[in-house]
Amino acid sequence: MKHPPLALLIPGLLAGAFAAGAQAQTATRQIPAGTEITNQATATFEPLTPGGVASVESNLVRTVVQAVCAVSVSPDGTVQAPGQSATLLPGEGATFAYTVVNSGNDRFTLPLSARTEPGSAHTPTTRLVLDTNGNGVADAGEEEVGSLTLDAGAAARVLLAVETAESAGGDAFVNLVASCGGNQQDANNVSRVRVGPPPVLEVGKSFTPALVRPGTETTVTVTTRNAGDGDSREVVLTDPLAEQIAQGLVYVPGSANASAGVLEYTADGVTWGATEPGGVRGVRGVRVRAASLAAGEDLTLTFRMRATEAAENRVIPNVATAITGRQQAQGRASADVRYQPGVALGPVGEPEAPENTPADLQTKPFAVVGQEVCFDHTLKNTGDVRDLFAVTVTYPQGAATARLTGADGAPLVQPLPLDPGGTALVRVCYDATRTGGLEALLTASGTRGTSNTTRDVVQAVEAGLPELVKTVSSGPERTVSQGEELTYTLRVRNPYTRPLTGVTVSDPLPGHVDFVEASAGGRVSGEAGAQTVSWSVGTLQPGETRSFTVRARVSTRAVDGEALKNVFNMVSTEFPTPLPSNEVRSPVWSAALRITKVVSSAQAAPGDRLTYTLRIQNLSATTAIVDAVVTDTPARGLNYLPGTGTLAGQLLPDPAITNGVLRWSIGTIPAGGTAELTYQTRVTGDATGDLVNRVEVVGNGAGGNARAIASNVATAVTRLNLGAFAPLADLLGTVFVDRNRNGVFDEGVDTPVERARVLLAGGRLVLTDAAGRYHFAGVPLGTHALRLDPGSVPYLPLNVPGDGGLPGTRTVHVRGLTGVDFPLAPLGGEVAALRRTTLTVGGLRVEKSLQRTPEGYVVTLRLVSAADLAEFELQDALPTGAALKDGRNTLSGTLKAGETLLTYRFAFTGEPGAALTDPAVRWRN
Repeated sequence: MKHPPLALLIPGLLAGAFAAGAQAQTATRQIPAGTEITNQATATFEPLTPGGVASVESNLVRTVVQAVCAVSVSPDGTVQAPGQSATLLPGEGATFAYTVVNSGNDRFTLPLSARTEPGSAHTPTTRLVLDTNGNGVADAGEEEVGSLTLDAGAAARVLLAVETAESAGGDAFVNLVASCGGNQQDANNVSRVRVGPPPVLEVGKSFTPALVRPGTETTVTVTTRNAGDGDSREVVLTDPLAEQIAQGLVYVPGSANASAGVLEYTADGVTWGATEPGGVRGVRGVRVRAASLAAGEDLTLTFRMRATEAAENRVIPNVATAITGRQQAQGRASADVRYQPGVALGPVGEPEAPENTPADLQTKPFAVVGQEVCFDHTLKNTGDVRDLFAVTVTYPQGAATARLTGADGAPLVQPLPLDPGGTALVRVCYDATRTGGLEALLTASGTRGTSNTTRDVVQAVEAGLPELVKTVSSGPERTVSQGEELTYTLRVRNPYTRPLTGVTVSDPLPGHVDFVEASAGGRVSGEAGAQTVSWSVGTLQPGETRSFTVRARVSTRAVDGEALKNVFNMVSTEFPTPLPSNEVRSPVWSAALRITKVVSSAQAAPGDRLTYTLRIQNLSATTAIVDAVVTDTPARGLNYLPGTGTLAGQLLPDPAITNGVLRWSIGTIPAGGTAELTYQTRVTGDATGDLVNRVEVVGNGAGGNARAIASNVATAVTRLNLGAFAPLADLLGTVFVDRNRNGVFDEGVDTPVERARVLLAGGRLVLTDAAGRYHFAGVPLGTHALRLDPGSVPYLPLNVPGDGGLPGTRTVHVRGLTGVDFPLAPLGGEVAALRRTTLTVGGLRVEKSLQRTPEGYVVTLRLVSAADLAEFELQDALPTGAALKDGRNTLSGTLKAGETLLTYRFAFTGEPGAALTDPAVRWRN
């Protein structure tokens, strides 16, 4: 048998050796350090000697496993091929998750670090966080690590957290490096951080309109725009409304809209939802969410808000915010909630004329103190809210009182309410209180703080009014009857230094007179009973006087007791409101008041009783006589017997007796009625000759217009049968102006005085005739007191022996036919007494005398009143064409009881017969 050679056994041994080596290498990586590994080889062979198998063992080899450190990090990555990548915006961060494995055979502490690789465009901030919960997020409480201690084969998750700067851009490469503390490390774990171009949000906000009236709405527009170069993350555009709502600016439900994204609402400012909340709280905020905004793209949110009254006079701010990532932008706007009140006051029809311009100024050339001048204005509410306005007046120049009226002429009620755009007419009438210029500043003020002014100017203010004087030919208070013709004289004078223009004079005639004729240029218009006579005067120069006359006839329409009242008017450019003249009154009484008187006996002797019967008839068929007074003047020697008076058969109170004159007040005599009065007298020893009783009645027409209506004078005569009584004589004489002052009446030289009153002691009175003569018949022989009433003559009587120093009083010894003259002393120069007239009205007597002198005419007025007369007026008109030189021809105020004298002089070139006019008086009963 052939034994195999020994060489064939060596490869087997080597193979065993190689297998043992491979086994040892595996153990180095997996077998913990300190593990002992033994190895012994055995060789089996066939001996050269047949007969069996032989084997040989090697020596025993012992090996102890050493500690080997190895670390492994995944995922791997290089700059050229990053294992992880994140695309960010500047300022954003990212987290890269790594797994670190201790791949050694023992427990090792493995250092960790993060780094930014060269070639990066920026260097982000990095930190390593142990992801203990394995969620891949660096949570709060998870620690930052710089190393890991791991058992062999153990692994841990480590987060590489990256934060980029706001200025970052481009790619950065970050790496997690793990090492074993020596040269062995795992450093191929690169991740890429790519930072794109940033978005830039801008927010704009507006209120349309920004000025909001309470009760109206405004639209809120909020727009955010990506003004950057890169796309944004999710954009949330939010507008909180709680502050606005608290100030009265409230959200209008259902009004929100967005250009993109999703609308969301909140009722509490915390919880947001896509459903608009209702209820009491309502919407307290609105927002829109959009996933992204591309560069240059806009996102717009609109909604409406309504201003309540609580928001008035507030400027309400609002801030809207847009957020994307960590970027935030805001937009601000304010809503001004208020009304815009306004007021304008200007010339009528031009309320909005600019202040302090000619268009806002009204001018009149002329006004008079005490006479209103009026300007019209328009007041306008130029605002957008109802307001209350007041107009006040101040005077930069001059002084006046102002009267404000509305369009209806009634006093202006202030404050005046006006709606927006409403207007009102305001008339201001000024009553200037001093002469000169007048400037008035009118200010309209609203309760909401607005005001506006306008100006009125009167260039000149003068004192006094144009003189308007009217007289009537019948004179004042004299009654007139149907068919009687009246002449009204109208006189107008311009007292100013400037002309009056556009003058028109008009005379509305009383309804119960009919027009007959007017002076040149007068035109009559209207039907009978409503006629007006007018004159177009034109210009009345300074100081110029114009006179006009109207003749009219008392109509059959006139009724007893009425007064024909007449006033004429004047208007001009300067006096658009008619100026009235004085009023003239002509009482109407066409019917007679008749009285008859009879005596019970045609003859009587001293001691006899005589009964007198007075029958008084009111012949007016329409009007009663009131306040009738019977005046009975018994002859001398007749004494009234008390208690004998009767009226209509009834006892009548005894009369008032003054100087022997009896006066009864018998009250009212009805229209067409008759009153009968009786009384008795006794004949005394003073009776002489024929006993003549004279009686008259005076009364007023019912209604108070026709006054002092006198009856006829009735007489009753009883012849005195003296029998054996003493003889009687006659007393006579002449009253004259003693021109040559010789105390003797010279025919052709001296002037007799008519109607002079001569009184004889005992109450007898006579008036001189046209020849100046007087006569007392049946004067008992003996000594008597004789007096000439100085008030009834133009001059005082001459002083003569026996008058006791009292001119006009004489002591006379009557012996048969006795004569006593009264020479009067003229004032000096040639004086002629032209005429005398007497007016008696009720308890007033007005005596007027007119004398002509070389210097003109002299008028003496003697007023005798039994009582005070209130609101008394006397006007003694001058003849047409006359000029007052001195003194006064008018009197007004309260006329005191007793005697009042007025004297005045005037120049007159007309006929002497026209020089005397009748005085007119009036007073309040």
